Amino acid sequence: MKKALLALVLAANALCLSAAELQFVESAPDETVYGSSLTARPQAVWLEMIGAASKTLDIEEFYIADQAGEVLEPVLAAVKEAVERGVKVRFIVDKVMLKESEKSLPALKEAGVETRVIDFKKAGGGVQHAKFFIVDGAEIYTGSQNFDWRSLKHIHELGLRIKSAKAASDFTKIFEGDWALAGGAEPKKMFAKKGKIAITASKPEKASVNGGEVTYSLAYSPVGFVPKGADAEITELIKALGAAKKTIRGQVMTYSLMEHGSKRWAELDSAFRKAAARGVKVELVFADWSMGGKGDRDIKALAKTDNIEIKIAVLPQHSTGMIPFSRVEHLKYLVIDGETGYVTTSNWGPGYFLTSRGTAVFMKGAAGAAVLEDIFAKTWTGPYAQPVDPLKEYQPVKRS
Repeated sequence: MKKALLALVLAANALCLSAAELQFVESAPDETVYGSSLTARPQAVWLEMIGAASKTLDIEEFYIADQAGEVLEPVLAAVKEAVERGVKVRFIVDKVMLKESEKSLPALKEAGVETRVIDFKKAGGGVQHAKFFIVDGAEIYTGSQNFDWRSLKHIHELGLRIKSAKAASDFTKIFEGDWALAGGAEPKKMFAKKGKIAITASKPEKASVNGGEVTYSLAYSPVGFVPKGADAEITELIKALGAAKKTIRGQVMTYSLMEHGSKRWAELDSAFRKAAARGVKVELVFADWSMGGKGDRDIKALAKTDNIEIKIAVLPQHSTGMIPFSRVEHLKYLVIDGETGYVTTSNWGPGYFLTSRGTAVFMKGAAGAAVLEDIFAKTWTGPYAQPVDPLKEYQPVKRS
């Protein structure tokens, strides 16, 4: 009997040691009330992860934006130090933001970082909008934070650190495919139905969050660049919204049914409306950057729907004065029924789900949902979010 009990204890301990772990990482803009006690802060997490790399470090970002003396500077230094200790470091950025990235790329190349520029507009029609890095094939980071000093200090953001070899394996498949595209490979040979890239890791996977248990799975955008065996982000998002029974709460920077010359695309809008029609309470927060253009008519129309409430968040400028392209709600997530969570790199529009590279994490379990509910509550009841006014003529936000 004692031997059997001991065996169970050892098995349980082994399971705990091998289980994946999720950590929510929130950028709390300086001089705001934000910053959940259930989340970590990005600079410390990034420095810990990059500093622990011993073999490989693969980084895929929309762009790089550093400023002397600011919070990204130590992170870039840590990337260079990784090369010095023998770590193979590769870095992908998108062509559309190359003018900004080129301010930092030469120093990375000189330090020994292998760099490539991906033209995702040519490959898929959009941009490489994902933000992630993979350490030693053992853990990954993905979220709304760009590799931008402002994303760490002056923008409200949310990401996830996932300690899991399975997640790292899947993300590596994405990275390798995009690395090949950036090197000149044909998209159809990498990500088409009969392409070279395939996901083999099992899903979903159990993981711990703040001591509780969840299950999570990964999904990707755009629909035509999803590896074999993997899930398309928009498909999983619509499925999650379709299963909602009580509440849908979330935030995103921009929301649109048409963008960048696309045709009108109402799949996500319809999913919110259908949920509301069956009695689900929908509460959404959009950034002020969504307003003052053609897109705000869709937001105003959605706000007129029974069971749907929408607020617009306006973050105050910093005491040092205006900081270009900052002081905004840039995080992208949903929490459904206090049980299902969704954290993504995609804004909510056709240009992101259908033509741009994005990555998303879906999770089930109260432990993960509780973190998202806490972040949402601080925004919804906080001093920066006000109900959208369908009759108001909003002016475009001055970003620079």
